[in-house]
Amino acid sequence: MDLYKIDIQKLAAALGAKLPGEEAQFRMAPVARPRMADAISDGATFRKAAVLLPLFRNEGEDFVLLTLRSTYDGVHSGQVSFPGGKFDELETDPVDVALREMEEEVGVLAERATVLGLLSPLYIPVSRMHVQPVVAWIDRTQWIPHEKEVAGILEVPIRLFFHPKVIQTQWMELTSSSKVEVPYYELLGHTVWGATAMILSEFLAVLKSTKAD
Repeated sequence: MDLYKIDIQKLAAALGAKLPGEEAQFRMAPVARPRMADAISDGATFRKAAVLLPLFRNEGEDFVLLTLRSTYDGVHSGQVSFPGGKFDELETDPVDVALREMEEEVGVLAERATVLGLLSPLYIPVSRMHVQPVVAWIDRTQWIPHEKEVAGILEVPIRLFFHPKVIQTQWMELTSSSKVEVPYYELLGHTVWGATAMILSEFLAVLKSTKAD
């Protein structure tokens, strides 16, 4: 069995079954991060957003595509993320939003993507976003990064997530008054943490479930 090779049919079936949800997400959550139900019950307002977790194969090896955000005046400046963004005024389907953002941010047309399913939504306290991750298999193509939004493209081999030292921890100053311990993935020289790491954590749990045979 090739642990690093994605069986698209098995992955789609696993995404359509019961998901591991917050249990898997919170393996990569900063200490003291609120659960979504707690945040919403506290009256937190939020905006709806969607991200795409793009998978592709190149020369026989399977990858996850991530983007490096440009530096800007915002809470997610310079972070590693998935293509994604807020719902436009008339949008209601997270799949449509995720595919549109993929085209805008990395230049991949929607027709080159096969949607495999959805992961569990999560709440991002710092930006008050309710985010729906969408998983898709895309045809390998030339990436065209958005000039203002994307500073770089990361092609992360699936095999890297199985490396024993891929998960690290460090102390981060998330507020002006306190530091917390934060788990992260060390990928291609980049620190991948927060919501992106939490989404990846659930995705990897689903992917590993397809290898149970």
